Amino acid sequence: MPTVQTDQNFKLWWGILYPAYADHPILAVPNHEGTVFEQDTNPPNAAAFFDPQHRYQRWDHRYACDLPQLVQDLQPEAPTLLEALRETAQDWAQGLNILDPNAVIPHLQAQYPGLSGVAIAYLALHLIYPETIPAIHDAWLDTVSTSNLPANYCHGIILEYTPAARPLQEVWQDDNIADEQIFQYLEDMIELWKILEPWHCHYSLLSLKNLAVNPDNQLRLHQLDFTLPLVETFERPTPPLSLVGVWQELFAHASNRRQGVFMPLLISLSTAPLEKISEIQMLLDSLASTLRSEPLPDWEEETGESTGDLIDALPEMILSAESAEEEHTAIEDAPTALLPRQLVQVDVAAHTDTGRDRHHNEDFYLINHRQQVRMTPNGQQLEVQGVYVLCDGMGGHAEGEVASSLATKTVYEYFEQTWPWQGELPSAEEVRNAIYRANEVIFAANDQKAKTGSGRMGTTLVMALVHNYHLRLGHVGDSRIYRFTKRQGLQQLTTDHEVGQRLIQQGVEPEIAYGRPDAYQLTQALGPRHNEAICPEVIDLDIEEDTLVLLCSDGLSDNRCLETHIISHLVPMLDFSIPLSQSLHKLIDLGNQVNGHDNLTAIALRFKLRSVLNSLF
Repeated sequence: MPTVQTDQNFKLWWGILYPAYADHPILAVPNHEGTVFEQDTNPPNAAAFFDPQHRYQRWDHRYACDLPQLVQDLQPEAPTLLEALRETAQDWAQGLNILDPNAVIPHLQAQYPGLSGVAIAYLALHLIYPETIPAIHDAWLDTVSTSNLPANYCHGIILEYTPAARPLQEVWQDDNIADEQIFQYLEDMIELWKILEPWHCHYSLLSLKNLAVNPDNQLRLHQLDFTLPLVETFERPTPPLSLVGVWQELFAHASNRRQGVFMPLLISLSTAPLEKISEIQMLLDSLASTLRSEPLPDWEEETGESTGDLIDALPEMILSAESAEEEHTAIEDAPTALLPRQLVQVDVAAHTDTGRDRHHNEDFYLINHRQQVRMTPNGQQLEVQGVYVLCDGMGGHAEGEVASSLATKTVYEYFEQTWPWQGELPSAEEVRNAIYRANEVIFAANDQKAKTGSGRMGTTLVMALVHNYHLRLGHVGDSRIYRFTKRQGLQQLTTDHEVGQRLIQQGVEPEIAYGRPDAYQLTQALGPRHNEAICPEVIDLDIEEDTLVLLCSDGLSDNRCLETHIISHLVPMLDFSIPLSQSLHKLIDLGNQVNGHDNLTAIALRFKLRSVLNSLF
């Protein structure tokens, strides 16, 4: 990318023309009749202007039509539709999975039929990654007749120009840049690849000229590249066809000291048959584990070879078929998410519904969620603490909601008195004490009303105490707590306290255990009996990756509702571009469709983490 130094009091933009391809999911030309994007005019004046309407004047006439151009906007006060859509993105993106082109493109093209997939890609991706993806200013469709473009139409795009961005290759060669920052760029490229791939522009990461770093050290792309598979139609050098090739080229020009630090990674990149981005992620995580567990030896001192010589030899280093297969297996088996993590966001949502067949709601929940951000010159730290309690009452004649309300409020008040802000996570014994206290309160209320037998009110209970990434969970009854991560999938953390599960734990086959008419009868609940009759389950949980924790009543979890709708309803709940409350409402609506015979209640906790690398180097 050319650099420009100028003192003029006007703004320069990037002008880019993308070729149109009928079968390409992004580069296809939409139906653009009757919209501001229809500009089927004569080719632009190559000597002076970039666009058909002569708004964007070329800054440098030397570059060919299909390459990025520096242009000046001659009508800076005139608004553009793309500028307006970018500024209102938070509004039109509500309810969309903004990273899914199959959702975003039809949604916007229904309102603006001439809006191209290229323009929409910039709008959507910039909304989520404003520091990495350049902002779009204008767009149009143009008819061209130049011989170096393979179609009659092309997509004209005007992007913000950031002359302060520093080439990534230059940053890689700068030993004043910390090794942990270099490691972060490797991680960022992996994550960005996953995000860009559905939009068919992950090829943007395969050109070193396209990779830069902002003044605030954020990775930046000059533009999005949708055309690499079609590269044979252009007169430009073919870039490395994998992220591994880009990394090898970056390290080939790094200092000997930096090459020595990352030598285990470089050797693995050259010897392991890496084909998938997930395999590259595993390799990077394994290197992080190595760096944390043992100091790296000085390569030249250990081997007598210079790191530069080894880098030159890496492309020729080939394993035997047997050893390559072993190396590949080791990578597949390597644990992921080994990098130390820092909590950066916690979202909370709760929702309850009476259900289709009930006339009143016996479920109850109570949340006390507190968080603060502590900022220092070394960065910021998120502190989170909370009590989250959900109960499913039983007893009839409105007694169920009395029991569930009593239990939640008793547990809440217990920790209000015993757990100060920023105090250590209460012990498992304290969790049990809080639950026993709730049982005593309901038991006393039953005795006071002279309730007997099945007339005694009661409730199930699930609860979570949160202190940053540490959780302590409590459980009595058949309400449940789930954990969901993209790496480990959905896991039920609690075991239902009911006859069927008790028989299974005693060795009875599940089909036989749940063939009994009393299989779903509770073996534990709060309220009907003394404390000696209950044994609260306490579970410890540490958050090590982006995680959804879900507390729910059986009205939602019955009939494997969650287990059979993971892709459609749980995966979006880990999409941080979608409000958690919105996703939870959709999950409760699903529960009403699948079940609906009971009240439905859920509390959702969503944790977002990022890598902490200063401990590695």
